[in-house]
Amino acid sequence: MKNFGTLFGYELKKIWTRPMTWAAVLVFCAAFVWITAQPFFRSGGATFTVTDADGQEITRFLTAGEQYRLRVEGARALGGQPMDEAFFRTARETIPLDRERFEKDGYFYLIDPSYCDFYIEFSEWLDGTAEHYYTARQNGREQSWQRLTAEDAAYWRAMEARVEKPYVYQPVLGPRMLMNMLGSAGLEPFLPLLVGLCLCDLYAQERRTRAGALIFSSPRGRRCLYLAKALAGAVSAVGAALLVVASGGLANLLFYGPYGYDGAIQLSPWLWGSGLPLTMGQGILILLGLLLAYALVCGAVTALVSVWSGSGVTAMAASVGVMIGAMILDRTQEGWWEFMPANLVDERGLNSLLLTNLLGARLNILQSGLLLYLLLALVLTVLCWLGWRRGAEH
Repeated sequence: MKNFGTLFGYELKKIWTRPMTWAAVLVFCAAFVWITAQPFFRSGGATFTVTDADGQEITRFLTAGEQYRLRVEGARALGGQPMDEAFFRTARETIPLDRERFEKDGYFYLIDPSYCDFYIEFSEWLDGTAEHYYTARQNGREQSWQRLTAEDAAYWRAMEARVEKPYVYQPVLGPRMLMNMLGSAGLEPFLPLLVGLCLCDLYAQERRTRAGALIFSSPRGRRCLYLAKALAGAVSAVGAALLVVASGGLANLLFYGPYGYDGAIQLSPWLWGSGLPLTMGQGILILLGLLLAYALVCGAVTALVSVWSGSGVTAMAASVGVMIGAMILDRTQEGWWEFMPANLVDERGLNSLLLTNLLGARLNILQSGLLLYLLLALVLTVLCWLGWRRGAEH
């Protein structure tokens, strides 16, 4: 065990002392910090004029970044209020619905920004009641379940029954942006590139330095070293992804604050139709788990090409190929296509109705997808071992 620990530390050190590894991680971290902060510093803007309750005319120029900041900060005033009949009635009485859209914006930005974000996301429901809102959502769910089998529909009805209603309003814009950063609008499409830059030389380095003969001279050392390499590669793939997510997450907390993570995922417009009884925070953790499982798959693909080709360049090319392939594959079809990273490691996965039967247990796509990615990473790791053994014979 002591020998394994030494080898693991040595392999980990080799990966993280390469300039390419740190350059890749730092560039990705900087990019996602900038993406998080950018809405607050957008230029351009407009001049708003509005008359307050005392009859005083207020005129002010606000940049696009200042407007966004008011939207984010204003929504916190409503946090914790149940979205019941009283909530919708107060919103209708407070928001100047009879004004033009630009005049409403002036009201939100110059007088009371508390309903700004709510109006942007829920304005189509303000001509009705809370009952109308929840009934329309339930009818939409029932319509989507009609194409399912009776057993699958029963599963989703049971899930829907666990979603607490009325929703408690929360300022979920920050968690929504973090969820986007994890999914297909953020890190997920470029994860193969990040992992490839870190691991492309994982096995190719021995062949290039001709150290293979010494390594393969001892079968016992060969097995121990392979396990150390495989674990170091897995830890590095997950670690690189976590560093990027942590940098974006810290920037998100700095600009949006720790608000909205206990809000229902249905408060996000992209997840309005989801039947999962989850909070935004739980949804983020699920997507993070899927992202890290995908990082293991990307790392295993890079390692597999590296060990069989003996070339870091070829392994890097394979990572780029995985990235491009995952981007261009069709995202609209149902069935096994939904397990593709752009569908699974994304808000789309939280909306999917796909269910899988495994040994009598009914798993939703998030559960079965996680198992699939971990199994795929394991199979690729076994194939790496076969390539490692092949190297010992030549």
